[in-house]
Amino acid sequence: MDKTRLNIMENEPVKSAILKLALPTMIAMAVQLIYNLTDTFFIGQTKNELMVAAIAIAGPIFMFAQSIGNIFAIGASSYISRKLGEKEYEEAKHASSVAIYTAIAGALVVMAGLFIFMEPLLGIIGTSSDTYGFTAAYLKVITAFTPTLVLQIALVGLIRSEGATQKAMIGMCLGIGTNIILDPIFILDWGLGLGTAGAAWATGIGNLVGASYFMYHFLSKRTLLSIRLKDFKPSWRIYSETLKIGLPSALSSFVMCISFVLVNVLAVNYGDHVVAGNGITMRLAGMCIMIIIGLAQGFQPFAGYCYGAKKYHRLNEGFKLTMLYGTILSFMFLALFIFFGKGMVGIFIDHQPTVEAGWEILKAFMICVPFFGVQMTLLVAFQATGMAVKAMVVSLGRQCIIYMPLLFILNHFFGFNGFIYAQPIADIVTTLMALLLSISFLKQLRNMQKEQDVAVKELEPETT
Repeated sequence: MDKTRLNIMENEPVKSAILKLALPTMIAMAVQLIYNLTDTFFIGQTKNELMVAAIAIAGPIFMFAQSIGNIFAIGASSYISRKLGEKEYEEAKHASSVAIYTAIAGALVVMAGLFIFMEPLLGIIGTSSDTYGFTAAYLKVITAFTPTLVLQIALVGLIRSEGATQKAMIGMCLGIGTNIILDPIFILDWGLGLGTAGAAWATGIGNLVGASYFMYHFLSKRTLLSIRLKDFKPSWRIYSETLKIGLPSALSSFVMCISFVLVNVLAVNYGDHVVAGNGITMRLAGMCIMIIIGLAQGFQPFAGYCYGAKKYHRLNEGFKLTMLYGTILSFMFLALFIFFGKGMVGIFIDHQPTVEAGWEILKAFMICVPFFGVQMTLLVAFQATGMAVKAMVVSLGRQCIIYMPLLFILNHFFGFNGFIYAQPIADIVTTLMALLLSISFLKQLRNMQKEQDVAVKELEPETT
């Protein structure tokens, strides 16, 4: 087994370790972002705002499938990082194998369910008579690729859990690069001209390429983990530790899917151009969110490993640096949106009502951008250290406890303005809630540091 990557988390200077782990993850997220924007761009080149709206409407179902992979990408990886820190390598190996085979089984169940209930789903997720056909064409293809989508997400999370963030970046870049190359070929009339179905085919094939690379990595001998059937040794501890962190994250994604459906249902009342404009704006908002999540996900294996290895000084220093870097990134994106936001919306489609709607939504979103660095760092710190309740409150609170009630209340009383300001207000409140929850976490961390320092000082006379 190759343990050289663990040296980064255990002995590398903290600033250097955070950068080495986070930069590949941020690059992978940047490539994912380019894909998201490219996908929307090529759909926009059809000059059909109904296709753009259809992709936005189908988004929640796509996210629901992703949430199954996130149970293991986040839950299992948190447990594995802690086990690696505790030097329990066999348990980490069993946990990774259990995660993969359970993820595949879950994906097959989801795929079957989506095919069975697709017709009623299309009726409730916000389609109009004009967007129904485009949305159905996209969803049928995406659903068929559900197992490869879930597998890729789960595998990349496990790879990151042992600090192999460069390998994760390479696999994601291969998959997304394939997707970007195939987008114009499958979508536009000069190629296959499949429209929204073409976008789904490009996404599915890209996921297959990425998953194949990750499978090759795990079947090699250059990893501490395993996806071999002989290491599939399920236990109550593996499932409980995986689910206590992964399930709240998946539930958060599921609730987010529901909230996006509700957003589309409300948006269609203002016109299909608002649905399309909101879809474009959410892609642009993802620029900020995904890059900061990439930074936080780079911190995750470091935090889990240091917590398991009882290296609390390193954990505390890494936490502060990640929050600082995340806040700096937040303000950089805020400046980008202020100066170039409207032009960025206009890049995707030449339809003025859609551009105007998208710009109004983006202006509202800007008020919460400065808070994302703090919010994401705290959420990942809770997940990495196994603090399931705190992680669940933050992840579920953003969408379920705060956003959805606000969405209906503000939309009812303030119309379109209430509709667009509900999400930024929810994000600000969520960040404040996360800060309150962090008080006991940081106090506990300081106390563990002090106890460790006292123990070291008591041993010093004996060793001198």
